[in-house]
Amino acid sequence: MKDLQCITPNRGRRVPSERMTFDEAGSRRHARLSFASLRLGRRSWVAAVVLVISSLAYSQTSAQESDGKVTHTVNGNEEVWRIDEPNVKKRIIEFQQIRFQPGDQVRVSGGGCAQTGGWGKTWKRFVDPLPESDQNYHGMVLIPGAIGQLPADTLDHFARILLVQGHTYTVGPITEPRKAHLWLGYEDDNYSDNGYWGQDEGTQGQCKVGNSYLEHAFVVIRVVHAGVPATQPLPFDLTLNNLDDNLILLNAKWGAQVTPPNYAPPDAAQCGGAPYSSRCTSQTTTFDNGTICHWTGYDGHHNWAAGTYEGDLFWDSKSLNGEDDDYNVRIVPKGLAGVTSTSGKAPTGEPTILMEFSSEETVDNFTTPWWTKFHDASDADKRQMIDQHDVIATGLVGLDCSHSCSPELHPIWAIAIHVNDSPSDDEWAIFVRRWGDEGFCSDEQHYLDDLVGDNFIFRLPWRPGATSLSVANSTVFRSRYGQATGPGVTWIANQAVFVSFTLAAPPFGEGERVHGELHLEWTGASGRTVAPVRMPVRESISPVPGSRVPGRVLSGVGALLDHNQTPEGRFVTLLGSMTPAQRQTYESKITRKTVSKDQARLRAAAPPRQITSLPIREASKRRPRVRDVRDAQKQADDQQKLDALHAVFGDNIPGFSKQGPVAPPRRPLP
Repeated sequence: MKDLQCITPNRGRRVPSERMTFDEAGSRRHARLSFASLRLGRRSWVAAVVLVISSLAYSQTSAQESDGKVTHTVNGNEEVWRIDEPNVKKRIIEFQQIRFQPGDQVRVSGGGCAQTGGWGKTWKRFVDPLPESDQNYHGMVLIPGAIGQLPADTLDHFARILLVQGHTYTVGPITEPRKAHLWLGYEDDNYSDNGYWGQDEGTQGQCKVGNSYLEHAFVVIRVVHAGVPATQPLPFDLTLNNLDDNLILLNAKWGAQVTPPNYAPPDAAQCGGAPYSSRCTSQTTTFDNGTICHWTGYDGHHNWAAGTYEGDLFWDSKSLNGEDDDYNVRIVPKGLAGVTSTSGKAPTGEPTILMEFSSEETVDNFTTPWWTKFHDASDADKRQMIDQHDVIATGLVGLDCSHSCSPELHPIWAIAIHVNDSPSDDEWAIFVRRWGDEGFCSDEQHYLDDLVGDNFIFRLPWRPGATSLSVANSTVFRSRYGQATGPGVTWIANQAVFVSFTLAAPPFGEGERVHGELHLEWTGASGRTVAPVRMPVRESISPVPGSRVPGRVLSGVGALLDHNQTPEGRFVTLLGSMTPAQRQTYESKITRKTVSKDQARLRAAAPPRQITSLPIREASKRRPRVRDVRDAQKQADDQQKLDALHAVFGDNIPGFSKQGPVAPPRRPLP
């Protein structure tokens, strides 16, 4: 099909592209053609024919014949309804054949892409669209008595599928039985040009995986009627137990950890080595891998969501500069939340979650006293500084499938380490940012978006017996650009201390980061600190029923792969196998990086103050989530390493595929 130059004016809500396919243009244009135009020259006559055909294309593609293609299956007391291509040309649609009754257990999921109209590549994901928008392009759902509320006359009464999918709801009393059916909605500011025409890869490539397009939008409703057990989460579903003060998942467990009778960490081997597949998770995951890992045939990172974990911290290692120069630490999370059968163990024997952050992105640039000491310390000294210290860390929850699909928080966006537990000098080492890569097997930056007011909050424990506190003069914080503020310190006696920092997410806060040490002085305190009191978050999502934690150290916890069998280890081994002349050739092709120290003082926050009650965070339409963006600099660095290897070995680099990078695996959608 030939391209047709687009001359339709921009309505002001989409970014125009230079050209548009014939079908795309035809779907936006009514033919306004008079027979007088046929008297024009040959070119004008051809143009007239094009416009007539365009009009026909419009009549065939712009209208949607139905509100969706509905299929229905029954298995005992469980019904599964699937709506393919829900009508995105309407704000609200209803499905009276999909009905609910009190006591039903309901789970909602969805996926795929739809055309949102405009110019250029305009398809967007139905559940989690890009670019970020607080107003448009989200699929919505209302289930009377369970999700949202009647009347179904405004989308304010609906919930985004993004927020409710993967969770089980019990249908409560229904006040209007005639309306006890499914309602779907779609957020947009102009519905006339939506639909499923003119498939493209989507805004920012969001609707393409490998060489294939994502399927058209769909919604799946699973209903277990009253009197039978609710559908259990799949083994690698990340469950909602609680939220932190940023409305980020707190100490989230995997589905297998909350499922009776075993309540055991999930095992990737039982998923055929693909825990991110629909066999083992109902949740949408994302994939990140690096150039060199592609070339050596390794899988990469499969990521779920932003998560915060609390627990005991242990030093692990620092990756070599030839690898990814990451700091690697481990957390034994409270209740062993988030561990799997392949979790590495702490020196004390418990399974852990590995937490990683690039030294080049963080500690190499830090200048405050504790972080400088930590940077310069040996491995033994680092263990002395942090082992078995309390830690609160927020990062991207995922599985590193180049390393046995073991669980990770990678990158770490924010961390608070309790480095000195003393009433007269209670010290926390802290850094905060809203960006970061995933190391060697990564070519993306992962941004933490949608923090309320651009504030990140730590909740620190109260010290027993204390009546008040003050912030000591030894407290010091620095930032990269001086665009951040903090720390803001508030507290509730006998309950918790809140420490907040304000910094924007990229692109406005590109590269900004905060680091330093908070020193608290307690009045009337005695003994060690205790866990902070938490109040539930007021929102519509029902928490997963309570689960128990095994009262033993888990058996069969797999060890990590031998380092020589990891992509980083093989790469370092390859470098070590070079002759001096080959190594000189390699090094001559690598650009040396410079380090700029973070010296900017943080702008002053409000003075420390006492508050009288715990804040109850109102969950807005969107909780904080992760935005993944290709990292051009990381890709260029990896390509430079690859080119340097080619300069040494020619076309036959030992251990590298001659076919080049492999396409990431596509996770089957539910």
